[in-house]
Amino acid sequence: MSSGGEKVASRRKRNAPTVRPRAEGNITEATYKKLHDLIEARKLSPGEVIEERRLALRLKVSRTPLRAGISRLLGEGRLEQLSNGSVVVRNIGMAELLELIHLRLLLESEAASIAATRIAIDVLQPIKARLEDIIATAQISKTLHWTLDDEIHDQIAKNCGNRSLEKLIGEIRQKIRMCNVERRPERLLPASREHLAIVDAIINRNGAAARHAMIQHLTNVRQGMLETFGIFLPETPG
Repeated sequence: MSSGGEKVASRRKRNAPTVRPRAEGNITEATYKKLHDLIEARKLSPGEVIEERRLALRLKVSRTPLRAGISRLLGEGRLEQLSNGSVVVRNIGMAELLELIHLRLLLESEAASIAATRIAIDVLQPIKARLEDIIATAQISKTLHWTLDDEIHDQIAKNCGNRSLEKLIGEIRQKIRMCNVERRPERLLPASREHLAIVDAIINRNGAAARHAMIQHLTNVRQGMLETFGIFLPETPG
């Protein structure tokens, strides 16, 4: 190539627009996450119709990533499409809720038994200290309760040595949170005692005790749910 041709090619190269990586994938993922969080926080209520235009304005996104997020949530069962074509936030009824809690009881008792020899003690000690402080002061907020609840159950699932079991537990817990049932405030302190029993059993590396404590905890969760629906069962010896 001649000297003149090289100069022209050099100028073209300098003047060529910079090609930037497309960000559609990041926007789609972020939109899905926002939708997921709105549902979990009940800012999109069970049974609420998903209006694309209003939701796109609310999230400040175009309809393309919004529709991708809606499609993904439909596949995950967090949204459902009605016979008239409308998409709504899925409402978990009492029968399905009790089935899900029963699954938690079976799966998480096994996970707790396995995790009792796997979770690092230094991870659990701060959780134990916070639970003991709650029990000593008899004061706990809903926010703190759910934070500790997540930490304990997530650590158990994460350390059960079975990724499929961990995934199942996570999915079931998320579905239960979609249920339009208010948690009973009088359960917060007893649940803290139950959580402490689980944590203590794991710290002591006692798999059988961890299993039993988890069964007791989730049995009481189920009983609390039944009472929320106005169903009272006689207590059985623990």
